[in-house]
Amino acid sequence: MSAPVPASDAPWELLAKQLAGEATPAEQAELQAWVQAQPERQQWLRETTRAWEQATPPTVLFTEASVETAWQRFRTRENIPAAKAEAAAQPEARVVSMWASQGWLRVAAAILLLLGAVGLWRLTRSGAPASLPMVAVEAGSAVRVVGLPDGSKVWLNRQSSLRYAAGFRAGQREVQLTGEAFFEVTKNPQRPFTVLSSTSRTQVLGTSFNVRAYPGEDSVEVSVVTGKVAFGPRAAPADTVLLLPGRRGVVQGKQSQRPRRTLTADPNFRAWQQQEMSFDNAPVAHVLRTLETTFHTHVAVSDSALLTCRFTGTFPAPTPAQVLRVLSLALSAELSTSPDGSYVLRGAGCSAAGAPRP
Repeated sequence: MSAPVPASDAPWELLAKQLAGEATPAEQAELQAWVQAQPERQQWLRETTRAWEQATPPTVLFTEASVETAWQRFRTRENIPAAKAEAAAQPEARVVSMWASQGWLRVAAAILLLLGAVGLWRLTRSGAPASLPMVAVEAGSAVRVVGLPDGSKVWLNRQSSLRYAAGFRAGQREVQLTGEAFFEVTKNPQRPFTVLSSTSRTQVLGTSFNVRAYPGEDSVEVSVVTGKVAFGPRAAPADTVLLLPGRRGVVQGKQSQRPRRTLTADPNFRAWQQQEMSFDNAPVAHVLRTLETTFHTHVAVSDSALLTCRFTGTFPAPTPAQVLRVLSLALSAELSTSPDGSYVLRGAGCSAAGAPRP
């Protein structure tokens, strides 16, 4: 990435005239020669022009006095020599009739918009997204797929939210997650991708992984599918661990402590995103825990012996009621619903071989 162009070196007047449609052929050639003289100037022109194009055109034409005031403030902040600033604010327009007409007012508007454009450009190039407006995405009652400005893709689970700075594309790739999301991150070694929860920090260059960080739970879990993930408590960066594919990391509670690294415990950790749930000779205790984790569904059993039974089944587009109905039939158990919406399984349990007791 090219170094930023110093504000004192930029030809603001020429660019303002160009964008306002008031530049003469000689001035256009002068601007082109300045831009082509150094590679970083071409990048600066692209960024500044993009900011101009995205800016909202002013509805009120500015006065000459307001332009001069704005330039004085900008000159002081950026240490632009007085002569150059005055030349920009009060150019030869004093003696050219075009500048005394509507053209001068269009250039005045262009200059003021450029002041805001370059301010945004400098913020994003310096990597300071916290100073920019935040974009918030809410999943609501359904899973939502979000495309980020850098090309990364996020599946946001129900009742989850994601926030990132408006300058995400050009600045730091940092998002704030509440709830659960699966990320497919576009690789960029120069700009790591960071996911922040209230207690954890997850950083990658380009990979796919799942983050579970619901406010009502006492832990944050990260499960890695591809690539490498650095994961640790937000308050203690030194305690970060490296997670490889198939691994899971857990930060427990709000205390700063080194995360626990384990094999990915539940093969259904992406069931909410992939819309499929599968069990292969799994203990019923595991099945019920998966339902609670995925759907926040609570299931009680009348006899703890039921939890040791084994179950095999695959469910496309699963719902808790569907899985539990099939499970109850397989166990010869009775399924009922409590007034609070939770479920109860009643049965005699299983033999040592895992089959329902007679």
